[in-house]
This record gives sequence, structure tokens and C-alpha cells, in this order.
Amino acid sequence: MIDLHCHILFDTDDGARKIENSINILKEAYDAGFTEICCTPHYVAPQHIKTKLENKEKLNLIEEKLKEEKIDIKLCLGNEIYVTDNIDELVKNGSVSTIADTKYILVELPITQKLLNAEETIESLIFAGYKVILAHPERYVYVQKNIKYLDNFIEMGAYLQGNYESLIGKYGKEAEKTIKKLLKEKKIDLLATDTHRENSTYTKMNKILKKLKHYAKKDYYEYVTQDCQKDILKNV
Repeated sequence: MIDLHCHILFDTDDGARKIENSINILKEAYDAGFTEICCTPHYVAPQHIKTKLENKEKLNLIEEKLKEEKIDIKLCLGNEIYVTDNIDELVKNGSVSTIADTKYILVELPITQKLLNAEETIESLIFAGYKVILAHPERYVYVQKNIKYLDNFIEMGAYLQGNYESLIGKYGKEAEKTIKKLLKEKKIDLLATDTHRENSTYTKMNKILKKLKHYAKKDYYEYVTQDCQKDILKNV
């Protein structure tokens, strides 16, 4: 499996604190069957503003440690970027990273309140040549109230990334109901862990995948767990 959203880059955001934490989490990921992971630290000004270069330096340290530990997981770099109207500029000046230097970019919308210009912001990114992935839409309160809110984003070409643990109630009953609805309607394009620390999603994958099979059958199951991710990393 491939995970394109997690917070395991140490001392970068609200995720892993030390390199030892990063390695422990990656051991859990390896045991769960993940072969490739994109580290996507938050970029939220002014709290979390580590640059692409700073993040890459930490990624290199983790990769060295993985070789020592003989953990066969391929890593790449991205960001989970809190929506702002200057994302294109942030990419160009090296403040943030697209997913593995592809045209795909992971964007987070506000959790509780609709952003009035959200559609215009996402549309401008798509017009600029990016493929926008919306992070965990099932967690947004306004989506929980009306999943049709997402239809315009889907029509303009945005991808929807759900969190695996939403299926087992980590973010509350409404998020669980919402991701199940989105999966039934085949609106989710890819699932990811959004892991921040040890003993989290990677250790629960057996339970999660069993539940997922009730809502995503055969080809769609393969699509949300690995096929869409493969296409993203190929920059298709």
C-alpha cells in the first residue's frame, strides 16, 4: 500500500517529535504492509512554516536511519497546505512541496467554517496546472451537513482524500457516516492515514481494511488503497 498523507517527519509540525518517533512509526507502517509513504507536514502560517529544504534535510536523515534498520520503505516529500490564496507562490519559492514534486498538491480546508472563496482558490490552482487533492473532506462540519458541497470541487477536477481511521470513528460519528456515504457514492479517490504518532492508524489497518471492504468493492477498493496513489506518484 501507499500512504500519501501523514505527519511523521520529526520536529516539523504537530506530528512526530524526534527521529526515534519517526522510525517507530515507519516500523509500524512496514508491518502493516506499506511500501511507499509521502511525508506531508502541515504548512500553516505562522505555526508551521518549515521550508521544503528544511523538510528535505530531515527526510534524508530518516532515510539513512531506515537503511541502518533495514526497513524497506520508500519515502517522498509533500505538504498538507492549509488553504490560502498564495499557494502557487509558496510552491515556486520553495516554501512548500507538491506530492513528490508532481503536479499534485494536498490542500486542507477549514474544519468548522466554510471559506467563502474556497472554490475560487482551488479553481485558480487547477487553472495554474496543479491537480488539487482535498484532505479529509469527511471531517469538515459543513460537508457532514451536506456532502453536495463537494460536487463543484469534484466537477472542476479536485481529488478527495479520506482518512482511514474515519471509518472506525476516530473523528466522531458524523465523520464516520460521511466517509461511508462518500465511499458508497465513489467520490473518495484515495485513502491515507494522516498518522501523527506511534500506535495510531498503521497498527489498526487490519480492522480498517475489513470495514472498508463493506463500502468499497473490488476495483474501487484497489483504486482508493493503491491505484490512485500510483497514478499520482507517476504524475499521470
